[in-house]
Amino acid sequence: MVEFAFLGAAGEVTGSMHVLDTGDDKILLDCGMFQGRRKDAHDKNRRFPLAPEKISSMVLSHAHIDHSGRIPMLTRQGFTGRIITTRPTRDALDYMLLDSGHIQESDAQYLNYKSLRAFLYKAEQSRKKQTLSNRDKSKIKNLLKKTPYELDVASIEALQKEHGLDVVVPLYTMEDARQSLTYIDGYPFGTEVTIGKGTTVKFYVAGHILGSAFSLIKVKRPERTYRILYTGDVGRFDKPILRDPTLNFDEDDRDIDLLITESTYGDREHAPVADLGASMRQVLTRTVERGGTLIIPSFAFGRTQELIYILHELYEAGSVPRVPIYVD
Repeated sequence: MVEFAFLGAAGEVTGSMHVLDTGDDKILLDCGMFQGRRKDAHDKNRRFPLAPEKISSMVLSHAHIDHSGRIPMLTRQGFTGRIITTRPTRDALDYMLLDSGHIQESDAQYLNYKSLRAFLYKAEQSRKKQTLSNRDKSKIKNLLKKTPYELDVASIEALQKEHGLDVVVPLYTMEDARQSLTYIDGYPFGTEVTIGKGTTVKFYVAGHILGSAFSLIKVKRPERTYRILYTGDVGRFDKPILRDPTLNFDEDDRDIDLLITESTYGDREHAPVADLGASMRQVLTRTVERGGTLIIPSFAFGRTQELIYILHELYEAGSVPRVPIYVD
């Protein structure tokens, strides 16, 4: 019997993780990080829902952290199989996972700094019986820094342990992320890859970000072959720098037994992609004419590249004032 279970991104958007149990193998589909309020997300991410050593292999739909962000935890905690994805996704993970490891380390360092600063502040209040001045607060804060922009991590952790304070440990480190990359193999779209006993996966273009894929999984059994399509995140049509999501599947891959798909924007209708340039032109022109600065929050991988492309087209056409663009 083939069974399927949702371990994340069910009832919420982030933390994509699902498991396909073929009877012979447990195959993980994505291994994403929960995102949101720090404490809630941290608690969810700490709990791995199944034993990594029992997973035979993993299929990754794309590189966004809510789909890939817990891979370093998976490999650190005993997973010994292979992680199968597309070649562009494999390349993107070199940057995405290392950056995520850096963020985990930085967050832990900052939380430890805040904890110790609060402890010292309370100690000063208790001894002096009065509220600390801003100058005194600044002195305590700066005592724990090497430079105005660099925390003295070793001193902070040593003082925390000395005073019996809990030390926050990162979910994983940059080194954990670096090690996890050795488990990941990239394959071309349309190539059938073995991921378990009698089980294969083939990738089709999903059009969400560079490398994103629909995963067509076949489980061959004596009585029949089961076909499961896991979409990951589905892209939109007519985007400027990405191929459209696949509509024409190979004839042998069309009779699907189980479809697992996202529904993030399933309750709304998007404006046509072609309208984005006109909207951008209007907003940018109005902002510059008023002497303002336009700030556009955007996902680093995917949306940012699209925005830069559209702005470049507007510049080339002379449709908007040429102002400097900075990407942080």
